[in-house]
Amino acid sequence: MRTIDLGESGLRVTELGCGGIPIMRVSLEEAKVILRRCFELGIRFFDTAHVYNDSEEKLGAALEPFRSQVVIATKVWAKEARAAEKELAMSFNRLKTERIDLIQCHNVSNQEDLDKVLGPGGAYEILAKAKAEGRVRAIGFSSHNPDIAVRAISTAKFTTLQFPFNFIESDPQEKVFPAARERGMGIIAMKPLGGGLLARADLCFRFLQQYQDVVPIPGIQSIEEIQEIVGYYK
Repeated sequence: MRTIDLGESGLRVTELGCGGIPIMRVSLEEAKVILRRCFELGIRFFDTAHVYNDSEEKLGAALEPFRSQVVIATKVWAKEARAAEKELAMSFNRLKTERIDLIQCHNVSNQEDLDKVLGPGGAYEILAKAKAEGRVRAIGFSSHNPDIAVRAISTAKFTTLQFPFNFIESDPQEKVFPAARERGMGIIAMKPLGGGLLARADLCFRFLQQYQDVVPIPGIQSIEEIQEIVGYYK
């Protein structure tokens, strides 16, 4: 599978990633089989979050034998430093890793949250400290609000952006993605299948393949799903 630079984050990822929400719904053993099949099929980028129930634990258990060969992204939900520090510590433990490749501020979608994250005593302080210590390689954020995303991008504090993008939610092309590209940011597309609303995976991924610097992270909960999707990338 083709690999690309995730903007100027310093991370090199496969053109297709794996989203970690749906593996919450399967057992640990099923999750390990699914995630290892993703690896066998060539995927080297895996995204999860502190608040995705036991997703981090399942990712950590499945990918431990291949840790040096994959890029793992997770997120802190907390917007203030003390809580973010606790979440980050838990993520290291759950993921069975000493270094997180990409840590993201989760769902920064209103001005209050952005101000908290970047202000004194905000979550960003903890993430920046972890990066300075070499425990984190890159810092990004996720959002569902175009205006707030552009404001966050303009701060030049983040090196990646994660935003919903599919052929019915294509608005980010207008101002969010151009702003991110201008800053050299990596772009990650969540909800490539419209959060499960879009049935034609072939159409969804053919649309996304037009944007070669955008990395989709479909949520996977079965081997059949990922085998079908990877088939569009051959």
